[in-house]
Amino acid sequence: MKMRNFVKEKIAANGYALGAFVASGSPTNCELLGLNGLDFIIIDCEHAETNTETIVQMCRAAEMYGTAPLVRVYDPDDGPMMSRMLDVGLHGVMAPLIGTPEQAQNLVNFTKYAPLGKRGANGGRGPRWGLYEDYIHVANDNCLAIAQCESIEGLENVEKIAATPGLDAIFIGTGDLSLEMGIAFKADSSASHTVDAPQIVAAIDRVLAACRKNHVIPGIVTASAEDAARRIRQGFQFVTCMNDLGFFRSRSAQHINTVRELAGK
Repeated sequence: MKMRNFVKEKIAANGYALGAFVASGSPTNCELLGLNGLDFIIIDCEHAETNTETIVQMCRAAEMYGTAPLVRVYDPDDGPMMSRMLDVGLHGVMAPLIGTPEQAQNLVNFTKYAPLGKRGANGGRGPRWGLYEDYIHVANDNCLAIAQCESIEGLENVEKIAATPGLDAIFIGTGDLSLEMGIAFKADSSASHTVDAPQIVAAIDRVLAACRKNHVIPGIVTASAEDAARRIRQGFQFVTCMNDLGFFRSRSAQHINTVRELAGK
């Protein structure tokens, strides 16, 4: 049984991978997104209450349809948690608020085996209880280490962060970066005024250039189909286009309001 990297396979085939944050803790939502052909999901443990047992079920639901289950942890310095996420079967770890090369190295240390990192060997669900062929030697290529760039500190250090051996991707969090830069931001808005502010445009270009120079996958969050497509055309290869709960809230509100308008009462 061979381990696969669904994200890299989709990038090789299409030039990009399209995904979504899943904050609901719902394996059913993961399955539905997989049925719809999404390339990856990011199970959110930073801003949601999802527990480890539920994460495993969400993994299984996504994997049934060739959708890569990834996870965003809540502490960029909690290396043991990162290792645990891979041990229970996640295909990659996203760490928020990576601001320094040292934090990027910590991410690599706990998601990669030697000689790249210091991850401890295990026989759990990650290596399929020993069924994956030569897991120790193929896991470094197939388990993604993803650093979020979402602070001024991270932006100022992005060239050094991108040069970290073993780092697979840098993902821009435009929301937190905008807040730190003092730019008005609405968390559930798909409006383009935030990401089109000159400071954010320059920041996005800088991160993209650092990724290209160091052969690191460039990623970014988006909140609309149009913005996602724009970022893919720009050269981003790892793009999220929704948060499952935010999408459900906005689309259900739109549907309910349309019914009331059509009913005329």
